[in-house]
Amino acid sequence: MIPHPYLYEKLIALRQAQIQHDMQQIRMAHAGQQQTLVRFTVGSLGRLLIVLGSYMQRTGQRNEASVPSS
Repeated sequence: MIPHPYLYEKLIALRQAQIQHDMQQIRMAHAGQQQTLVRFTVGSLGRLLIVLGSYMQRTGQRNEASVPSS
């Protein structure tokens, strides 16, 4: 049995569309992971800066309290 050329072309076109759809889904999933990683990193950096600023404020207040006034 010889496949009909038109049906063969349609089969190839459908398979190509399916592959493109799958690749797009993979790209979108990967982009979502990157956005999640960026948000996590920015959030962690923000928390670190807040803790560091609070620490510096406390140590600055202690240093000002220990310095005698003239």
